[in-house]
Amino acid sequence: MKELLRDTRVQRLLIANTLGSIGSGVTIFAVPWLLVNQPGGNAAFRWITIATTIVLFLLMPYYGAWVDHHSRKTALLASEAWGFVATLAMALVGLVLGGFSTWQLMAIYFAGMLYYTLHYPAKFAMIQQMFDRSQYQSLIGLLEIQGQTAMMIAGGLGGLLVAHVPLWGILLFDAATYLASFLIQASLPYEATHLVTRHSSLATPMAKPSVWSAVAEGWRWLRDRPRLTLFFTCSLVPFLIVMAGNYLFPIYVAQTLRASAAWFAGGEIAFAVGAVVAGFWLPRLIGQHSAAATIPATMLVFLGGLVLLIAFRFPVAFLLAGALLGFGNAGCRVARSALLLHLVPNEVMGRVNGFYLVFDRVMRTLLVYAMVIIDTQGPPAGYLVLAIVFLIAFVGVLQSRSAVRVSATAVPAAA
Repeated sequence: MKELLRDTRVQRLLIANTLGSIGSGVTIFAVPWLLVNQPGGNAAFRWITIATTIVLFLLMPYYGAWVDHHSRKTALLASEAWGFVATLAMALVGLVLGGFSTWQLMAIYFAGMLYYTLHYPAKFAMIQQMFDRSQYQSLIGLLEIQGQTAMMIAGGLGGLLVAHVPLWGILLFDAATYLASFLIQASLPYEATHLVTRHSSLATPMAKPSVWSAVAEGWRWLRDRPRLTLFFTCSLVPFLIVMAGNYLFPIYVAQTLRASAAWFAGGEIAFAVGAVVAGFWLPRLIGQHSAAATIPATMLVFLGGLVLLIAFRFPVAFLLAGALLGFGNAGCRVARSALLLHLVPNEVMGRVNGFYLVFDRVMRTLLVYAMVIIDTQGPPAGYLVLAIVFLIAFVGVLQSRSAVRVSATAVPAAA
């Protein structure tokens, strides 16, 4: 990791990602808290979460194919530009009108989630292209540490700002972070080698495939490796549960714990602390024991966090649960991301990521829709539903991990 940190490309990526993550994190913290504390806020938050998921589900096949046929740097910068323009526009609307209605809060939430969806696959494909295979594992660990450190800062800032600063002021701050992130990443040296290879081919150029044909190429790659696909799919579930849990967290704090925004921020910080620990520790652990062995172990830690939320309903247990969930989720993400970088060819990475982003959105929609149970049974019942889904995925990981054991043990140890 020390050698990577001396690389100016890595330095710029870390700084830019930190700024963008703080901006999006503050928005995603503040808006749900404001929504769920309004009359009818639970339902409004649930429906904008579902609507966002459906829109992004329709968008992602086109975007994944577009990323594979264009410069990944252009795609990354476009996501930062979107974050800046959309957030600045909503801030000015709130400033002029003197506040935000429920539908405007929902629009802000949608814009923030769209930023994240555009940003991640472009960044992932660009990193795979810019760096050597031997650096993937340490680099993914660094980016996880950076991302979660930024979320720690965002959680603390969000808890402080939401109680003392109008939302339009928070949004102006967020817009500035997106702009700074854009300017830093614009200076990165980058060559779109996947486009150079395609355009320099001596073969007769083929007609450009349709979006759905391009997506089918990614699906065929996965279909031909069913057990590996099952492993990648089931090991994504902790992340899906965290995303669905983002809907439950503010409601759980406000209505089950009956605590303040400071405790909500504390939970976000505890989650980030657990994830940072995982980001430091997991790359070396994977190098020693393989991803196939470490992913089930980190999933068990994640399960411990879910059990705490269901069984112990007081603020300190909520903080401890956040740390366990953060560690378990980040551990799965680091190991799974390293495997994807090693095992998926760069020319289909956008389409394979596109498939999983579509899967992610479908599952989020179903999971959030299932959270209607909290209207009658309370937020802990929602976590019970998520725990059942998690246990099914855990069995899937155990059943399919033999498909990745040989590949995972070939991944070089972290530097």
